[in-house]
Amino acid sequence: MKKIILSAMMCVATLGASAQNATVNSKFGDNWFIGIGGGVYEPTVGQSVFADMRPEVNFELGRYFTPAFGMRANLIAGINTNNAIGNRKTHLPWYGQQKTAIDFTNVSLDALFNLNNMFGGYNGQPRPFEVVAAAGFGWGHNYSIVDNYVTSKFELDFNFNVSEAVQIGIKPAITYNFQDNKQDLSVNSSYLSLSAGVVYKFGNSNGTHNFKLCDKKYTQSEMDELNARINALRNDYEGRLAGLNKTIKDLQDALAAEKAKDKTVIVNKTTTQLAPVVIFDKGKSNINSTQQPSVKMIATYMKNHPTSKVNIKGYASPEGNLELNQKLSNARADAVYNMLVKTYKIDPARLTKEGLGPTSEVFDENDWNRVCIFIEESK
Repeated sequence: MKKIILSAMMCVATLGASAQNATVNSKFGDNWFIGIGGGVYEPTVGQSVFADMRPEVNFELGRYFTPAFGMRANLIAGINTNNAIGNRKTHLPWYGQQKTAIDFTNVSLDALFNLNNMFGGYNGQPRPFEVVAAAGFGWGHNYSIVDNYVTSKFELDFNFNVSEAVQIGIKPAITYNFQDNKQDLSVNSSYLSLSAGVVYKFGNSNGTHNFKLCDKKYTQSEMDELNARINALRNDYEGRLAGLNKTIKDLQDALAAEKAKDKTVIVNKTTTQLAPVVIFDKGKSNINSTQQPSVKMIATYMKNHPTSKVNIKGYASPEGNLELNQKLSNARADAVYNMLVKTYKIDPARLTKEGLGPTSEVFDENDWNRVCIFIEESK
């Protein structure tokens, strides 16, 4: 019997999961609730209806993991309202001449299934009226005969959402007590209960007290397509990055060779292009740490030659928008100029700067033309 019930619960949970709309991911502290209530209980099989009825109180603490499925811990305590009830025979052993204020307690862990959301879908906010099925196992303690036993409970909650955070409900249930090594769900070892209570739902990280739907819903095919595009972009980026790293290494090797030769390139009779160049990333005007040694070489040269004056020429590679590349070449010249003046304290009167826009004439490779070069005008 237990296996049949558990199998049915699993099937219902699977059906409910497939019917849900996509919701915003919840954090561990989201979708918790606490509740308190009271009602009455009596043996399922007794002398007459209401003959053995007594009050009960209950407390619950739980969390919903999806709009359709949750778990709760539930404490129920039966109240002894008659300490001298006599020796009449009923089907529950705590009905005797006990002197305790409490007949029994039952602590259970229950699975919750919101049937409205499971079969009707979740639309972003709770319905005014909802039906929740609950089933679970627990541990009971009988104060009359001092006995412990396993319990199984089945409950149907009729809930009214009076606000976003507050819910009231009516909860009929049947609880089976597996006492004296009994393993079957026998009504002779069970009791019925009817309680009512109020539940408070704590606030969530999404700004509400309930689940929130995603703004955009994606099908599986759309998600597969997005993943394929992301992977393609990642591969393209990695390929470009590898090419740029190789270009930088080649330029650094060429620069090291030029530094070893302590060589200058003659442009004409009155101006000389100094060997160091500053290379920039595509679309960028900031000076990378790998390029700062080139700026330092120019500063050292100018300090060693106090009468020299240097013109800083900024360039951009020829692809792309002409106006944007012009601004980019200006920004690159400004960046080198500011580093020489502010970092290395070169007299601004000895420096000039200009952005010459896009070009393919400084170097054969387009990627290499994202540079600043230095032209010495006089000594």
